[in-house]
Amino acid sequence: MEKTLLKKRMRETPRMESVDAVKLVYQSAFGCGHLLSENCARRVAEELAHVAACGDVPALTPIGGGLGRLNLAAPAVRELPPERIADMMRVTMAQPMGGEAAMAAGLEALRELARAGETPFSPESLEAFLAGWDGHTPVSHSAAYRAAYAPSYRVVREDLGTLVPVAIRIERLLAETGRALAVLEGPCGSGKSTLADALAALYHTLPIRMDDFFLPPPLRTAERLQQPGGNVHYERFRDEVLAGLMRGGDVAYRRYDCQSGAWVDRLHRAAPVAVIEGSYSHHPAFAQAYAALDALRVYVHTAEEERIKRLRMREGERFFTFQTRWIPLEKSYIEAYDIKSGADIALESQPWACPARRRGGTACGFW
Repeated sequence: MEKTLLKKRMRETPRMESVDAVKLVYQSAFGCGHLLSENCARRVAEELAHVAACGDVPALTPIGGGLGRLNLAAPAVRELPPERIADMMRVTMAQPMGGEAAMAAGLEALRELARAGETPFSPESLEAFLAGWDGHTPVSHSAAYRAAYAPSYRVVREDLGTLVPVAIRIERLLAETGRALAVLEGPCGSGKSTLADALAALYHTLPIRMDDFFLPPPLRTAERLQQPGGNVHYERFRDEVLAGLMRGGDVAYRRYDCQSGAWVDRLHRAAPVAVIEGSYSHHPAFAQAYAALDALRVYVHTAEEERIKRLRMREGERFFTFQTRWIPLEKSYIEAYDIKSGADIALESQPWACPARRRGGTACGFW
């Protein structure tokens, strides 16, 4: 856990003691695995019943390592079923944690802050606690911290915390109709693929990607490419995927591999929740089908500086092509159809904690 975030969390909770700071570092390195069990959802439900709602508490408090504390007192979090919160924990622990290396780095940062007088506790108290701790057993908050802040949370992936507003709407749709469709759109590098992967994992499905519907060369006429969003094969997506979703059951469609020029058969297994992601996924050609499917349209965005950083890391030598060709095409589409204003929910993705969080793209040119 980096110093800047440690300092921020300590400024917010000045009654923090050594054990509380070590717990923070421990959670950012190892997550919530020690709380997972068969009765995990029941324990969450019991805690929710005893915790008062607090409008001042954010849904998620980042703790580093791509993780955060999902606050059970936050009104938005309390709208989620306990089973879904337990699922968030399980999805979180299915990914690699920072582990011992992250723990060691976090403790060293904590020691440096304590020696510099930038912690609410002395360096001597920190060393005294660490000397009596085995370095592995999860620790509990101090009595002073509990009295001051009444902590009640579960550690989950940061992207799952970002998705809370979407999950709330999905749960409502499931209760009303037994099915839900979420469609994530946004500029390339905005984080929509990462969020779609997390959402699909949470609801036990796989995302359908607009990458698979890049326009084949025979259709790339000058007239077609002058259309905003014309470089996506929206006719085939509408006729194969959306028509299949409206029929119900498994959905068979074809993926166009833009690098080899081959067509690959795909089968999307039926599930209560379907997730579609990618640039051009909110194309107006899909409006009628989305209305019939009660689709939840999500617009994902982040700061342009962060998007460019991600694209440079992801595309390498291909970044120049993105910058000069694909980004302008995508921008004209977003502006022409006012895509952001047409969305039901806007989400801001968080900066990448590390390069491992990125999802590799293809050479097709839209995400």
